[in-house]
Amino acid sequence: MTGRASPPVGVRTLAEGEPGAPLVVFAHGLEDSWTSWRPLAAALDPRWRALALDLPWRPGNDYGWRGRPARHWLGLGLDLVGEPPAALVAHSFGASTALELMCARDRRVGAAAVLMCPLYRMPSQPVSRHAFERARAAFVQHVRDGVRAKMGDRADALDPEVLAAMMDRAVDRVGPLAFLAVFERFVESAALGLGDISLPALVLAGGADPTLSERAAAALAAAIPGADLHIDPDYDHFCHLRNAQRIGGLVGDLVGSAHAQDRTAGRPR
Repeated sequence: MTGRASPPVGVRTLAEGEPGAPLVVFAHGLEDSWTSWRPLAAALDPRWRALALDLPWRPGNDYGWRGRPARHWLGLGLDLVGEPPAALVAHSFGASTALELMCARDRRVGAAAVLMCPLYRMPSQPVSRHAFERARAAFVQHVRDGVRAKMGDRADALDPEVLAAMMDRAVDRVGPLAFLAVFERFVESAALGLGDISLPALVLAGGADPTLSERAAAALAAAIPGADLHIDPDYDHFCHLRNAQRIGGLVGDLVGSAHAQDRTAGRPR
């Protein structure tokens, strides 16, 4: 018998929470999984509801989803949630895709957004061979760092050669289509109408992230009306795994503020 293919988009429950409590929705990055949000969800108020989108750019996909814009799939996921969240928390490729919906003032995004290590090209940055090669090197490093981050403390117990071999296999498995999807998102991000965004946003970046420089993160936050910027020199691209407690506090502050504003405006969630 032939097994059924996984649906392109799904919703997974991270925390049931309490009725009427703030709802937080998470969107993962390319070649990442909804399960990577478990540490951050556990760092939030236990009364809050938390849902993670299972998006088609999950590990092992065939990239057939690229026949439709990434924003289409993120929008489908938010439709499945059934209500606008108090905040959409998105990472990397997912964060840049969320930016597209935010620029279109798509109400499905909810009351606020946390953009964690998004892919962003400053308009002044040319698309050159140098930029391409630098992005490719950063992507390879991103894949390798992801292996270590997802293993947590187990990585320290491995023989360095075994860990390096695991990283090499991960790079080979991901393949060139993943990098092309990332690079296209990076290139296209310079044309986003960031000035049209009307909801509170928090841009999170780290000094140890080769994907988003501190300068680019600052430029992105400055271009979004009312956005806040938080840069930590210790954060890398997978800071939501390595620094879940610290980031949970930042997310909690934004969600609490957005939820309170909604209640004041007569839009309880």
